[in-house]
Amino acid sequence: MKYFPKSRVITNQKSVPGQFVSADGQEYNGPYYTTFTGESFTGISPTSGSSYPLTETSITQDGLTLGIDGIAQAEYNKLVPIPVNLVNPTPYTPRPTEADYAAGKITRYFARQRNGTTFRLMEIDKSTYEAFTNGRGEANTALWKVVSLFWQITGPLHNERVNGIQTRAGVIDTNQRILDKTEPNFIGIKQYLTDLTQFRRPF
Repeated sequence: MKYFPKSRVITNQKSVPGQFVSADGQEYNGPYYTTFTGESFTGISPTSGSSYPLTETSITQDGLTLGIDGIAQAEYNKLVPIPVNLVNPTPYTPRPTEADYAAGKITRYFARQRNGTTFRLMEIDKSTYEAFTNGRGEANTALWKVVSLFWQITGPLHNERVNGIQTRAGVIDTNQRILDKTEPNFIGIKQYLTDLTQFRRPF
């Protein structure tokens, strides 16, 4: 039996016809769960009994071949009129300025797919974040969710204390606390941001 922390698995999902095939090549219809690695298995959860790996297929919708990430979009399109060319977010790497280092922090923005088996997650810029937050233009909000978070970039590695009183916040301790708080509603962010000292200057 495989073990995964609760924050690393999406449980009790229901497959749709043609979504998966099992190891013997037979179509699988039933409950499944997905791990943070993007793999899917039969069963409600890793602890619900024996489970077997599933292989994702393609599904044809109106003459177009859609992967599993396209299934949710196809269903959404039936309900809500939306622009034909929806815009997905594009990756972005922040470059802290001297003003940011003087302030000791930056705000970072991230996008994550709502559905699918790949757990796609990327850092985005502020304007993209605002477009998805406000639902402006052709932002593909049906398939992507976004989040912003504070990120400390100056200071000691760990909290400094004198007589039991914290005198200076540590970069690692602060950023870890922020990720712990963000993870439950944005699964995968802790795995994505593994370097808690990214962009740090000591002082």
